[in-house]
Amino acid sequence: MDESSRALRILLAGGLAGAVSRTATAPVDRVKLLLQVQDSATALTVRDGWNRMVSEGTARAFFRGNGTNVIKIAPETAIKLTCNDRLKRVFASDLENITPLQRMASGALAGAVAQFTIYPLELVRTRLAVCPMGTYRGMSDCFRQIVKLEGYRAFYRGLSPSLIGILPYAGVDIATFEVLKEWLLDHYDGAPPPYTILAAGMASSSIAQFSSYPLALTRTRLQAQGYCGRPHKYTGMMDVLRQAVQKEGVRGLYKGILPNLAKVAPAAGISWFVFEEVKLLLGVDPHS
Repeated sequence: MDESSRALRILLAGGLAGAVSRTATAPVDRVKLLLQVQDSATALTVRDGWNRMVSEGTARAFFRGNGTNVIKIAPETAIKLTCNDRLKRVFASDLENITPLQRMASGALAGAVAQFTIYPLELVRTRLAVCPMGTYRGMSDCFRQIVKLEGYRAFYRGLSPSLIGILPYAGVDIATFEVLKEWLLDHYDGAPPPYTILAAGMASSSIAQFSSYPLALTRTRLQAQGYCGRPHKYTGMMDVLRQAVQKEGVRGLYKGILPNLAKVAPAAGISWFVFEEVKLLLGVDPHS
């Protein structure tokens, strides 16, 4: 298989993996965002967040922002996994002997490239999920209002913590999954049961979450501030971290992590599983 054909197949597999996994876990993702943007000591609980969605009256409330999320996550996952596939060949001349550190480096850089590319959609997705109903009429209206009231620079609000956070997250996630997958392929003679791939994806993402969650919370709070011309609460990444610790304690940096893990772990497991299965259907070597 030539390199261009391989890249296109991995791009397709990654896009499908991202879309399926995020739609399956969209309600939990919205609860996580609602918890993250609460900056008082007595914030919403998981039940409060769930009840708020129920009170909005329609099934669509559980999926607010998911259309934007799918439009965002499908290319993000596709770009990340395709870049990772190429970067591994840059960091390691012999893929049979690639080290965990080389896997982490390629995964981290691939994650950063993907995050930067789709970041405006990440911000719009956050606004649609956390702002009160009626603030925006949809994705295009959200884009229009942000440009009108806040300017184009607002689309990159929170980019610094996002890029800093994606380096350890993507690096640890991809490296851990690939190491686990190689072990499973060897242990099951090249045909591991589907549930083991699902479990490996869940484990790798959960480990990665703990290494980067405070920066994800910082990004979300920066993205959410300033909508409809409202005043800003924070001057930047360090100000969010400082205020969070002062008002909420160190535990405030991990606000929303339980619903986040409840979403991210199965989403990652589904994503890795779909990615590996589609790769097999498209004839891509499972060892790569």
